[in-house]
Amino acid sequence: MNKQMSKSRGTIYWKNLGIVLLITCIPIAFIGVIIYYIGTDRIETEVNKAHQNQLHSSIQQLNDYMANLEHSVVRLAFDRSLDETLKQLDFVWEFQTTNEIMKSFSLITESNSLINSVSLYLRNSDKIIGDEAGFESVRTDEDRDLLNSLLEQERTIYWDYSLKKINMPDTINKAIIIKLPGGQMYGSFGMFIIYLDQNKLNTMVQKLVSGEGVAFLFNENGDYLTTPPSHEDSQGVQTLEDALKSQISVENANENMFKFDWHHKKYNVSYGKISKLGSKWTVVSATPVSQIIAPVTALSTLILWISMFGLTIGLMLSWFASNKIYDPIYRLKSLFENSRSNRSNEKNEITYIEHQWKLQQQAQQDLSIQIKQSIPALRESFLLQFLQGHLYSHTESELLQKLKQLDWDVHQRRFAIMVAQFHGISELGGKFSERDAQLVTFAASNIIKELCTEKSNMVHIINFQDLSIGVFFVLDPAKSNEAIKANFNKLAHDYIVAVNNVLHMKVTIVTSQISDSMKDIPEILEQTRKALRFRDHHTSNQMLDMNQFLLTNTSQNQFPFELEREIVHTVSMGLEEEAMRLIKQFMLELQSNHNAELMVHQGMMKLLGTIHNEILKQEVDLFALYGGGHLYEQLMQLSEPDQILEWFQCKLIRPFVKALTITYDSNLREMIENLLVQMQKDILLDVSLDMYADQLQMSASKLSKVFRQINGINFIDTMVRMRVEKCKELLVTTDMKINDIAEQLHYQPSYLIRMFKKSESITPRQYREKHTQSLQ
Repeated sequence: MNKQMSKSRGTIYWKNLGIVLLITCIPIAFIGVIIYYIGTDRIETEVNKAHQNQLHSSIQQLNDYMANLEHSVVRLAFDRSLDETLKQLDFVWEFQTTNEIMKSFSLITESNSLINSVSLYLRNSDKIIGDEAGFESVRTDEDRDLLNSLLEQERTIYWDYSLKKINMPDTINKAIIIKLPGGQMYGSFGMFIIYLDQNKLNTMVQKLVSGEGVAFLFNENGDYLTTPPSHEDSQGVQTLEDALKSQISVENANENMFKFDWHHKKYNVSYGKISKLGSKWTVVSATPVSQIIAPVTALSTLILWISMFGLTIGLMLSWFASNKIYDPIYRLKSLFENSRSNRSNEKNEITYIEHQWKLQQQAQQDLSIQIKQSIPALRESFLLQFLQGHLYSHTESELLQKLKQLDWDVHQRRFAIMVAQFHGISELGGKFSERDAQLVTFAASNIIKELCTEKSNMVHIINFQDLSIGVFFVLDPAKSNEAIKANFNKLAHDYIVAVNNVLHMKVTIVTSQISDSMKDIPEILEQTRKALRFRDHHTSNQMLDMNQFLLTNTSQNQFPFELEREIVHTVSMGLEEEAMRLIKQFMLELQSNHNAELMVHQGMMKLLGTIHNEILKQEVDLFALYGGGHLYEQLMQLSEPDQILEWFQCKLIRPFVKALTITYDSNLREMIENLLVQMQKDILLDVSLDMYADQLQMSASKLSKVFRQINGINFIDTMVRMRVEKCKELLVTTDMKINDIAEQLHYQPSYLIRMFKKSESITPRQYREKHTQSLQ
């Protein structure tokens, strides 16, 4: 039904629908409006009237309670048995009289639910008795002054709205004071104190309203006789009770009612006056209008819903009748209304149908063109997922069928992969930077795409974004393997020439095995990419064939362990330049022993591990030194020799040397300088590194490291240089024999001669003869 309603309608349909609506819905809507407005107003008036009558009855009931309280008070005040004889009453010895008085108090309390307790105080006895506390003495002067002040009031019967109970300082009560004897204003010898039950009084007044309404009682002075706890405000903001109290004129003795707005809510307020026990009270009740008319609202809502339901039924019947009348034309027109785009402003159904028929034909042609244009992009996306191995769950037939749907018929075809890696981006003299790797790869992929498109239309180019690309070939099954390989070699040669000429970069190309199964291609692609690591560093452009590819036996090649130890030693001493010179030499030896990139890279990884182990021995915080970076993972991403050497210097050695240099402070430098002066003085003594370490109170190993780091030359070499210089001095200034000079320098003559010749390239005898001739 909803589907039919969403269709466009012509002029015939809307005319029929309008007539049926006028016949059915208009009378129903008219009757509902009359019932709602007339009926609800009448019901609201009656409900409000009944509410007011109920409030008046409740106020009259409260007046009766107060009258009963007044009768109890007057009867107690003018009881003839309570005359001046009470002045001499001894509550203890005249126990019978005391008991009778307490019984009368209990009767008074039970006769009126508003009375909480009754107490009697006699001025001279300084005692007080009551039905609640019994017999007790006035213990504090404060209570005694309070009772006497009550007796001094110029009224015989009066109210106190904040009276505390005797011996209970923390209580505040509303009470009625009756001075004895009754009718005597001055010279009273005692008084009755009637304490009201505040909770019962509050409950009785609150019964005047229900729900969210409020009710309270206040006297002519504005004092509250009731306590409205739910509406008290401690922030100094006027409450609803205060607002109502200021609104009511206490001088008006007649009952009245009005409506009052408070905080966006309307209240129906009723109040009346009560005059009892010498005071005038005003009883106020305020009930939200929404609460009073709630039954009316519910009933009016019900009426409204019934009217809406009737109107809905009328609409549905009108719609049903109109569709039956319009059905023959509608069925023909609905054949063309398949989407909102087919709608037209044409009012004539026949003209509309003709127009829609032409639109359908045009849309079909446009859709066919769009499908053909989107097939290449869909095929590229499918092949990308397939070659990355995401479609491993698909069978061979499913893959072939999917490609057929994407306009590639690969049944009975053969498949192959070619990958290319580009090198030498750092050798271009600033033409490209490392950040341009993606741009260079994109340009190279466009070149291979142009070369492959000339020979086959079923070729997919994969841009790995890391200076490498892959090519997926769908091959003609009629060609032999030799012909296919010849075509691959020619394509690879043409591609190398184009990349060399356009991008000026070196290329390594690997062609895979030829497969009859498309499902094996992702694995073949992975193997072919791994074969790139076996390129020869000494060859600029290379072409490798996986069918003839064999790993060279490198078991007899020697690893430069001695050079590795020298590198680690120089790094531990903090000699950055010397370490980098040795690392370059280390790489050259690896390249001479292992032409394959993989082998060279593995050798550099081993060197990284050895240096990394030496850095750990220096007790350096690796996380702070390298920022939490994964060194092995960073090195794995590099393939070019220049990139690897730069990484070793900038990322590995330099941060360590900088951290090591910081540890050697100015005090250590001054110590080494003083040590050099001392060594010069001790040149003819038999000294050693251990002796100086004991003098400086440090270990020999630490002194050796500090000496090498600050001086640049280790201790032994420094001592040899100093003694060779001393030997040169003695050869020129004295006639001492070489054996005597060697003995003074604590060397064997043969060792001294060998060290001297290594340093000066001549023997000591030749040095003496040379300088003797120059002096002559």
